[in-house]
Amino acid sequence: MNILITAPQGDTFDRHFPAQMLDRLRELGELTINPNRRQYTRDELKELLADIDIILTHWGMTQLDAELLDRAPRLKLLAHCAGTVAHIASEECYIRGIPVLSANPIMAKYVAEWVLGAMIAGLRQFVWYDNGMRDGKWLRSPATAGSLFKNRVGLIGLGTVGRRLLDLLRPFGCEVRVYDPYIPKSALDEYEFAHNANFEDAMSCPVVSIHASQTPETYHMINAETLKLIPDGGLLINSSRGSLVDTEAAIAELETGRIRMVFDVYEHEGRAQDSRLLNCRDNTILLPHTAGNPAGSSMTAGIIDDIERFMKGEPMKLIVSHEQYLHMTQE
Repeated sequence: MNILITAPQGDTFDRHFPAQMLDRLRELGELTINPNRRQYTRDELKELLADIDIILTHWGMTQLDAELLDRAPRLKLLAHCAGTVAHIASEECYIRGIPVLSANPIMAKYVAEWVLGAMIAGLRQFVWYDNGMRDGKWLRSPATAGSLFKNRVGLIGLGTVGRRLLDLLRPFGCEVRVYDPYIPKSALDEYEFAHNANFEDAMSCPVVSIHASQTPETYHMINAETLKLIPDGGLLINSSRGSLVDTEAAIAELETGRIRMVFDVYEHEGRAQDSRLLNCRDNTILLPHTAGNPAGSSMTAGIIDDIERFMKGEPMKLIVSHEQYLHMTQE
């Protein structure tokens, strides 16, 4: 088997493809590694793909559309060593019967852990107290401080992260309302504390966490009107995609001091955020898209496990069905 890793050289490559992972892949076949500190160009891929049986992709890879797949007659497996594969796989992969793998289920447990931490930090007012201590103040509990125990939590979208989060929320005795028009009613059967809800009911919970995919339909679904549904003292968490939240509307709401927000994703990433958002020090926690960072090489390990299963003719655990692909976040 000829195996290609498309991820460019650099810190991300070193974290996700340490020596022991490369050794495992070399045991499975002839391994080709991207030697550049940049992504392959489409022309380079056209030359490389002719003899490749298995391709391991990562963030930033171009989409494997019909044009590229025409140049890959031997391709038997697309294995994405990161989250959503919607921007890398294509309809043509499914038409041609090429199995698609994604490490998204592995990353999801780390993102869910982050969301749980964000809920606790936001409800218990960690930032407010920390700012006070640094300003020489010994603050007492504000009226808006709360706890996750027996609280009401609204999930906007379920997805893999949402399911992992439900597992973590079980010990807290929460009542969870889930808005996701794409899941069957039976999706929540194993969670007696979680119930299907309409959008307004989920948004009216004191704690709201966003897990919907990025699609044209979900653009700015959290806006000036829908933010009003969150009760006073409520908490909004976004670890999904920045485009789901109207930044201007969020800032306007934050400036009133009525609710709190925890963001890991933004409409415009990789640069300094709006100074008005940064000035909302007491009711925001702002992090630079790090929720899934600890997943690292564990995602690669899971993908390699599935490649081994594929080569043995065994069922794979990280397979992305066509239906799942259609509802995945689009970059």
